Amino acid sequence: MIEADQNEPSPAGAIQSKRPTLGRVLAITAPIVFTVSLVVSILINGAPIARDQMFLWLLLGMAAFSISAWRRWGLMLLEWLPFFGLLVAYDYLRGAASVKEADAWVQPQIAVDRALTLDGALPTVWLQQQLYDPAHLPWYDVLAWCVYMTHFFVIWIIAAVIWRFAHDRFRRYVAVLVTVTLFGFLTYWLYPAQPPWLASNLGEIGHVSRIVPSVWGHLGLPTAQTFFETGDGLVNLVAAMPSLHAAYPFMLLIFFWSSGWWVRIGLGLYTLAMAFTLTYGGEHFIVDALFGYVLVLLAFALVDGVPRLVAWARR
Repeated sequence: MIEADQNEPSPAGAIQSKRPTLGRVLAITAPIVFTVSLVVSILINGAPIARDQMFLWLLLGMAAFSISAWRRWGLMLLEWLPFFGLLVAYDYLRGAASVKEADAWVQPQIAVDRALTLDGALPTVWLQQQLYDPAHLPWYDVLAWCVYMTHFFVIWIIAAVIWRFAHDRFRRYVAVLVTVTLFGFLTYWLYPAQPPWLASNLGEIGHVSRIVPSVWGHLGLPTAQTFFETGDGLVNLVAAMPSLHAAYPFMLLIFFWSSGWWVRIGLGLYTLAMAFTLTYGGEHFIVDALFGYVLVLLAFALVDGVPRLVAWARR
């Protein structure tokens, strides 16, 4: 009779060694629980576009997908909470930098936008005359609505991805984003400006409708429609110059410029799509977007230039 090798593991031991550890189970289940919870929350409460809700879900998502690296959670809070606090403060400060609607600037924007066309037509008014029908919901209105809504989550999701997978680039990304945002607040305070739809309501230009609230209405979501029409919460009615909706996609284009031609094309198309959406949708004049691009370039020059200047001064 052949005796079994005493050093050979038993079948039961082999099965036991293949059982998943607690860490492995959590690494699989935590992202699933997070994803299901997020979907249920969106279905019940709507998309978390407010900054506090967005940051809460981002932090929970990063924790769920980094469950195996839980020792980095302290670093995550350290790097994200000041960022969150600064942008929340910005939201409150932006609301304070407001004047009466009729006293906000609009004629310079109208003049520049007219100068950009061959026949002096106002781009927003002309586009809506050609494309917009309040009685119907064409596909391009839905697409414009989708592009517009990306403003509320794309830059934060990308920030979370950079933090998780390209951490060495995270601080530069945050520095540029915060600088652009603060430049925006400073301009709102120095130059309160009317958007096209408000200028239309005040009789400064021809008829302009707001496409995004119209799509909300067609989709049967009157609460969201009222939110965007009244300007409660996230929107300051005379904070149109610059357009951060336009600035952020352009910031992404510049930040990821060295990542390959396909990234440039994708982000370039996103930047153009947002500019068209804002103009056609009645949210911004073209010059609002152009000034946003200028502020992005200034932010990169400041963020990248100051360390080089300090290094040069130390030589």
